[in-house]
Amino acid sequence: MEIYRGNYNIPKNEKLVFTLGMFDGVHLGHQSVLNYIKNIAKEEKGKTAVMTFSPHPRLVLNPEADFRLLTILDEKISLFEKFSVDYLFIQEFSKEFSQLSSEEFIQNILVNQLNILALVIGYDQHFGKNRELNYENLKIQSKKLGFKLYQLPAVSENQEIISSTKIRNKLLKGSISEANEWLGYPFILSGKVIEGDKIGRTLGFPTANLEIDPHKIHPTHGVYFVKVKIDNNQFYGMMNIGMRPTVNGVKKQVEVHILNFDQDIYGKIIEVSFYERVRNEIKFSSLEELKNRLSIDKMETIKFFNL
Repeated sequence: MEIYRGNYNIPKNEKLVFTLGMFDGVHLGHQSVLNYIKNIAKEEKGKTAVMTFSPHPRLVLNPEADFRLLTILDEKISLFEKFSVDYLFIQEFSKEFSQLSSEEFIQNILVNQLNILALVIGYDQHFGKNRELNYENLKIQSKKLGFKLYQLPAVSENQEIISSTKIRNKLLKGSISEANEWLGYPFILSGKVIEGDKIGRTLGFPTANLEIDPHKIHPTHGVYFVKVKIDNNQFYGMMNIGMRPTVNGVKKQVEVHILNFDQDIYGKIIEVSFYERVRNEIKFSSLEELKNRLSIDKMETIKFFNL
């Protein structure tokens, strides 16, 4: 996959089958679009092309809002690679860019710079200044400027339309398996391993404490069955997200105990995939009681993953 950040110097003879959007989560609805452009590109002997925006428009236009992302940019790039996208264009989103009219965007970028062959959009997609451009307006533009236009229907599960917003809500309720079903893969949380207070080590359950991007969504407080990717090696573990009330914690921590693991990974970026929520966060009466519960959590983790 070739990645372009604001520079669209690609070969002019490329036949680009193009789609654009935030793709937050790259969920099943987004995946239907990616699979569709792949099929059209194969028919047209062209290349697939995706444009996404960074930062998220809501973080630029409404910075005071408490808005969290399903996927930060690096995670999204990794997912696009898994879906074999040929070209990824990352357009910087700014207040100035938001004032660009839809006609200017299509003419100047999609047609003049990228010379797209076809544009594929989702069922309710709007874009341009004030979200002014919809499918009906796009049909006029496509005929005028000479590119093909396709609109896909919504993707539903149990008669409910899949969306990034609904997946965020499922994560905030701790409904990991439901969120994963709509994502089409286990929810991912990645971050740098930082120093903690090492209380877990004294209990026989050392944890890797993660520094998470401030715009990344966290599942609700609790303990989770997870898989951990470190330097392309996979391990199993149990993750705790919360305030650690048993030790009178004063701030939220995201920490994972990795089974059968004893390596120095401070400073490394690790990736945690969530599979199921084990239990709520609990305030235990003593560290010994906490240790006993962690032993039970570990046995349940081993049983869940059939280790």
